[in-house]
Amino acid sequence: MYLKSLEIQGFKSFALKTVLEFERGMTAIVGPNGSGKSNCADAVRWVLGEQSSKMVRGKKSEDVIFAGSDKKTRLGFAEVIATFDNSDRRIPVDTAEVSIGRRIDRTGNSEYLVSGNRVRLQDIVDLVLKSGIGTSRYTVIGQGTIDQMILSGPPEIKNLIDEASGVKTYYIKREKTLRKMEVTAENLMRAEDLIQEIEPRLRTLRRQAKRMEERAGLESELKALQLEYYSGLIAQHAHEEGKIHLQLTSVSARQNQAELELAGLQEHLEALEKEGENLALAGSEYQTQLFSLQEQKNNLTEKLSLVRGKMQSQRTGSTDSNSIRVDLHQTQSRIRELEEEASITSSKEKELRKAVDEKAAALAEVNRSLTELQKQMQKPESIDYAVIKKEIELLESSFKAFWGSMDASDDVFAIKQSASIFKGEFERFSEHSRRTLGLQTKSYEDLSNSLNSLLQAKDKFTIEYNNFKNELSSLSIRVGYIQNEITSLKKQEYSLQLGLKQATAVDEASLQELWQQLTAEEGAIQAEINELNTSIEAVVIESKKFTEADNARRASITAQDRLFRERMAQFNMLQEEASKIQIEKAKVDTRFESLTVEIEKELGAGMAQSLHAQPVPQVTANVAERIAKLKYRLDLIGGVDELTVQEFNETEARHTTLTTQVDDLKKSLEDLRQIMDELDQHIKVKFNSAFHKINAQFEYYFRMLFNGGRAYLTLVQEKSADDGSESGEEEMENENEEQVENLRPEEKLVKKYEKRAGITGVDIKATPPGKKLASVQALSGGERSLTAIALLCSLLSCFPSPFVFLDEVDAALDDANTIRFGQILGTLAHQTQFVTITHNRETMSRSSLLYGVTMSDDGVSKLLSVKLDQAKVYAK
Repeated sequence: MYLKSLEIQGFKSFALKTVLEFERGMTAIVGPNGSGKSNCADAVRWVLGEQSSKMVRGKKSEDVIFAGSDKKTRLGFAEVIATFDNSDRRIPVDTAEVSIGRRIDRTGNSEYLVSGNRVRLQDIVDLVLKSGIGTSRYTVIGQGTIDQMILSGPPEIKNLIDEASGVKTYYIKREKTLRKMEVTAENLMRAEDLIQEIEPRLRTLRRQAKRMEERAGLESELKALQLEYYSGLIAQHAHEEGKIHLQLTSVSARQNQAELELAGLQEHLEALEKEGENLALAGSEYQTQLFSLQEQKNNLTEKLSLVRGKMQSQRTGSTDSNSIRVDLHQTQSRIRELEEEASITSSKEKELRKAVDEKAAALAEVNRSLTELQKQMQKPESIDYAVIKKEIELLESSFKAFWGSMDASDDVFAIKQSASIFKGEFERFSEHSRRTLGLQTKSYEDLSNSLNSLLQAKDKFTIEYNNFKNELSSLSIRVGYIQNEITSLKKQEYSLQLGLKQATAVDEASLQELWQQLTAEEGAIQAEINELNTSIEAVVIESKKFTEADNARRASITAQDRLFRERMAQFNMLQEEASKIQIEKAKVDTRFESLTVEIEKELGAGMAQSLHAQPVPQVTANVAERIAKLKYRLDLIGGVDELTVQEFNETEARHTTLTTQVDDLKKSLEDLRQIMDELDQHIKVKFNSAFHKINAQFEYYFRMLFNGGRAYLTLVQEKSADDGSESGEEEMENENEEQVENLRPEEKLVKKYEKRAGITGVDIKATPPGKKLASVQALSGGERSLTAIALLCSLLSCFPSPFVFLDEVDAALDDANTIRFGQILGTLAHQTQFVTITHNRETMSRSSLLYGVTMSDDGVSKLLSVKLDQAKVYAK
């Protein structure tokens, strides 16, 4: 890449369109003082984007336009077009030739062109930096300003190094990124402030909108329930009306039936009364006969008593055989009675004992489960509900076995009532425990109270159960007592049997005849009594037949009379029922009228008639209660303005947008922070590398130009020690730290990157041969120029620029230094195109193309070009 041509029109003294063609290597522009040759350098600086009028030797922007002369009027615009060969695509434009142009008129309107297309100034600056041309200060070294490169101070020298090494591009990117970071941080803070501002209002609106949404849902649910409820009431009214109609029809039919039944019953009662008279006559005859037979039986019974008295009187003492027989007969009868009682009592005791033993095992298992469950619940802080659940399952299993044993037994009725209470309490505990353990938040207190109620019921049952076992023990004791009494009576029976044998041997002969006579008389009387009993029984049977017939008649009369009264009462009740039904019908009609009014009020006009025509839905339970609760909740919510919902939606949408923006801005800020860190790292690495290269070349060129001596570059850090200013800087730093602490995080981040720590400048230490100078200010004018040229050459050798304009930089050099300067330019010309404005013949001799600039009387600069190679051949 190199500068191919420079087209100037209306720029300063070049009023006419002038084109300078350039070649690789060195080109010299010469001419007398005041001819306008330096305007060529100004044109290059201006077209590359220079904005300082001072740098192009003017006071204001229109000073670059041809101002006119006595013989030529001024022009209205100035235009410069620099054309570059871009075969190597160094300029990031996909063309082999790129032109950069700039145009300005006297109104101040300015435009920039790249290959004829209008662009921004920033686009020109980017192209210049990316192509490695550098800025105009580095590319164009102005007249008399060569030593300003080193006298402008460490920051400006560092700026030259940045431009030459390409670090300036990173600084520009960093500055752009920093500005973006500032804007992003400002937008982020503004968005956060807006969010913070609208959040209280949004919370209020959200609550109101939620209430409105809840109210709409409740109203919809209320209307559905009301439709269901009123449809049910209407259906109920229709059902009641139909029921009343059926009741009235039924009552009327039953009244007619009752009248017929009453007439039939009256006739039946009259027939029974006539039948009673006949039965009364027949019954009186049987009563007379039965009375006669009973008197005969009584007489015989008295005779039997006298005979038995005589038999009893024969018992004269304990050794009398008859007396012993009587005692033995009574003892044996008593033994038989006690043995029968003992057998029954023992059998009952065994059955109850078996039942008690079976229930004792089941009850013991229930007690064990309850004891274990109570043990698990003793420590609420370490309770394990999984173990509790398992214990309850075991308790349910054991209780099921216990109740099965209890329910299957019919002999324990005395404790079944208490057991039923125990069962009911257990079922309540089981249901409550399942509900409690099924909840996510379990209540120890509820479960403990339920268990205590179960334990109390168990204790009551245990008391009843123990009482029952005590009664069982009394049965066992009774059996033992009877057995003892039987044993005693058997001993007595044995003694009587021995006594009877002894007594029979003494008086049996003397008393046998009398005993046989009394026994025969007793048997005859007993036979007569038996015959009379047979006759009495026959009479009684016959009498019973009439009695039963009369009783049946009387019962029939009683039944018929009762039935008559019942039918009469029913008839009266039917009349009352009919009256009540008529009253109920009037009430139903009145309620329906009130219901119609209520429906019209709640649901709107015509809804009652509409609900009549609709199919009746199935009414769920507790609809009225749910309607009352919904109305109460609606009263609590109150009315909400419809515009509130619209405002909430708008505010929420804005809040969502701002929240999204905040997230995006935070992400952007984080991305920018990473970019800044990367740029700072690139700047640091690239600058350090460039500094060391340039420093080595600067010392080399300094020694070449001065034939010795020593020169080097030093870095100036940000906190350079100025005499007497340390305490002031510390106070300022403390003040700044206090201010930073009060900043928001976004502002702190921007401040962090605005404060560029590290290197702020590059200082030159130069000592020509034979001197002991270190400061460049102490050098002479020629030495400063040579030092500046050494710096310029070191920059060009390390980071070659496509072209450089040198405007009389060799003016202060003597002949020897001019020769050395020319040699250096010759060595660098293969990589950098030099255009020198000079009066020096040595410099001219090293150029391949020579332009002469003259100025005529009209004040317009004109060109004359000579190719020295061709001129030398022509001269020979």
